[in-house]
Amino acid sequence: MLDGSLASDEDAVSQLPISIALIDPKPLTRQSMQDVLTEAFPESALVAVSTCEELLEIDERQIGKLNLVVIYIRNEGLTNTWVQSALELLRVRLPEASTVVFSDRDNLDEVNRALTHGVRGYIPTSVEWEIAVAALRLINAGGTFVPADALRSTAAKPDDQPEGERQGRSDGLDLTPRELSVIDLLREGKPNKVIAARLEMQENTVMVHVRNILKKLNAANRTHAAFVANRLLGHDAEPVALPNSLRPIDPAQSPGPPKR
Repeated sequence: MLDGSLASDEDAVSQLPISIALIDPKPLTRQSMQDVLTEAFPESALVAVSTCEELLEIDERQIGKLNLVVIYIRNEGLTNTWVQSALELLRVRLPEASTVVFSDRDNLDEVNRALTHGVRGYIPTSVEWEIAVAALRLINAGGTFVPADALRSTAAKPDDQPEGERQGRSDGLDLTPRELSVIDLLREGKPNKVIAARLEMQENTVMVHVRNILKKLNAANRTHAAFVANRLLGHDAEPVALPNSLRPIDPAQSPGPPKR
């Protein structure tokens, strides 16, 4: 009875579509990380390979749609040719998969470079196992993860900036008042739906503003844009005051539904 149950469980797991991939050139750490990922995502099947090329050579019928690709770059930096080639290959060949970098390095420049390459997560191996698992689950659900210390360090300290630069830092971003309001909420991690509700605009309009912000800040994604804005504006930057024509209408003071 017990043996039959175990056999059924194993058969069920083997029939799961492969939705997570692990890339690590070293067999020992690859097996260890595979064990962690298997425990973190029991509902998903996983494939572990040594290179991106090996992953892409696997028959698509065996893999299906990959949701998450974890690549362990060890102590190699994001300026390393192998790392850059691997991330670019994943971006082009598996655009719908969320790429996560595991690295032995834990510094601001590396996180920024990783975000520039479009990764959805940068997890240093110095974090606790529980944090790494939680980060992977967040990314697999559509979120983005960077180390909190790295994000905090992007905030420009007021005492480190000349007075004139502090006063004109918003102008230097070349963002419209509405875009600055959107990026304030992006920096808080708010999704488009919440931003739209806060600013009383359509969600499609928010998406247009976000695209413009990414382009103007030369950011790869929303988290990278918040990362750049934190560095340029500082965490304590005051919200931008909107002109009356752009300010949201308070439904409580409006005779009807707010105009969009």
